[in-house]
Amino acid sequence: MQKIWKNGIRGAAACGLGAAMLTGAVSGAMADDKVSGTAGVSYNSHFISYGLDVWGAGDDFYGDRSTTFVFTNIDVAITDDLGIYFGAWGDVNDNTNSAIGGDIQEVDVWVGANYAIDIVTLGAAYQRWNYASDVEEIVDLSVGLDDSAWMGDYALSPKLVWHIRTSGNGGQEPGSALVASIGPGFDLTDSVSLTIPAGVAFFMDEDFQGGTEDGYAYSYLGASVGVPLEFIPSDYGVWNMNFDLIGYSTEEDAIPGNPEDSFLTASVGLTLAF
Repeated sequence: MQKIWKNGIRGAAACGLGAAMLTGAVSGAMADDKVSGTAGVSYNSHFISYGLDVWGAGDDFYGDRSTTFVFTNIDVAITDDLGIYFGAWGDVNDNTNSAIGGDIQEVDVWVGANYAIDIVTLGAAYQRWNYASDVEEIVDLSVGLDDSAWMGDYALSPKLVWHIRTSGNGGQEPGSALVASIGPGFDLTDSVSLTIPAGVAFFMDEDFQGGTEDGYAYSYLGASVGVPLEFIPSDYGVWNMNFDLIGYSTEEDAIPGNPEDSFLTASVGLTLAF
């Protein structure tokens, strides 16, 4: 999924990477459990939603447009091949007056399912993004490939997400975007890992993010370092920190609202797998 679970990436940077690494921690540490979960918080220089610099941070790196994300997700293994998940995500800052209350600018909820067919995983999720006194409704359809059998330590883990806005928030119109991504990972030490997220997105509708052009919309490339907090006893779950840097290049005609077409984002996160 994008944002946390939305590969994509409702902003690959921010909490997307931390969640991705945490998902790996859950599958590795709790593979025998039918029900597992994650929860976390991250401090982010930008909030990027499908290429859109939501708070207009631009080149103001960790300036007054920074924001905090909080999230939780529960995974349920129905069979060895079928799993369902549900969760919630929040954007917390004082960048504007909240329509929800306090400093909570947005609350998103989702439910989804994944089905594995050999090395291919098919996914579908329904999401409700609640912000600015309205709701944006989303359906994400995805297909992922486990290429580790022939790529080994250099597996790319390619994924394609069709992100479909079925109901817009405010003046938004329904539309969709395609995001193709990879996320190769490497062990830097016995415990510290490095992930290299990269992707490219194409808008199927010219006004998907308020622009006048469909087609190529944005691309990104970054690095994420995951550090387990091994001093915390395992009885209290699996704790990790992530440090992310992601650079974005966006097409002005597709996303005209961004203050800069190219910019660097960062995120520092703490996650718990249980």
